[in-house]
Amino acid sequence: MSARDVVAFGEILWDVYETGPDTFRREPGGAPANLAVALARLGMRAAIVGAVSRDAFGDALVARLAASGVDTSEIARLPARTGLAFVRRDARGEPSFLFYRHETADMMHGPAHLRPGCARATFAVCGTSTMVREPLASATRRFLDLAERAGAAVAVDLNVRAHLWPTPRAMRAAMAELAERAAIVKASREDLAALGGEAFLRRHAPRAVHVVTSGAGVATAEGAGRVERSALRAKCVDATGAGDAFFAGVLAVLASRGAVPGSAAFTDEATFEAIFSDALRVGHMLGRRVVSKVGAVSGLVGLDRERRLLRR
Repeated sequence: MSARDVVAFGEILWDVYETGPDTFRREPGGAPANLAVALARLGMRAAIVGAVSRDAFGDALVARLAASGVDTSEIARLPARTGLAFVRRDARGEPSFLFYRHETADMMHGPAHLRPGCARATFAVCGTSTMVREPLASATRRFLDLAERAGAAVAVDLNVRAHLWPTPRAMRAAMAELAERAAIVKASREDLAALGGEAFLRRHAPRAVHVVTSGAGVATAEGAGRVERSALRAKCVDATGAGDAFFAGVLAVLASRGAVPGSAAFTDEATFEAIFSDALRVGHMLGRRVVSKVGAVSGLVGLDRERRLLRR
């Protein structure tokens, strides 16, 4: 068994919230960082592969991740600024982001910064935003090569942000490239709509498990069987990171129960439905906690109930 349950690849940055006319609050951000923190707080062995600056902002980010129990040994320290994302929320708690990430450390993370064993884990996770530009796109491909060489199951989050891409065609091609390498693909209904619907998954990830979320609606998992679970009712203060926490809950259940590609969880209908039903349940439980607080990981405390569900 791998020394890590999950290793996440990609951006590590600060989310900055306006708390008053002239005051701001920073919280760790970036989908891979959010996912790794959620897993670590569940008691899983989680690591992150990414890059931050060598300055005080980078020091503080690494310290915050480590304090949550995340393995930070694969974070590269580069002579570039740490990325920032200013977060604004509407009346429903839905966030919009203004990014300051031009030539920041997370964007300058290249293949040469990855150590050979960095992707050794039960599950290796990446999102699609890392494919927008070089050298990060090449680092993403290198990470997946290392993951496959190490025997890790690849999980891909189709985080569609069309405004980041030069053309819709380039976006679809990059996302198809990652989906084709995945054992699990997670996407929201909105993500899939931007890619042409569920036909995208059937075409580019026909053998993968498809986990699809609908915000406050029904989430599904489809593979050897099919499972549906409704989201839990919650007052949404800030939806930032809810999807990351949901995916962390899914992966935590799978890793805890040895549910990997080739096992009964991926090949037997009854086993698939039993395990993925619990996986979606824990995912929804974490999502409800996240939306209750400002910040992508602020609500992830006191997770005793979720921990008990991992190995039942």
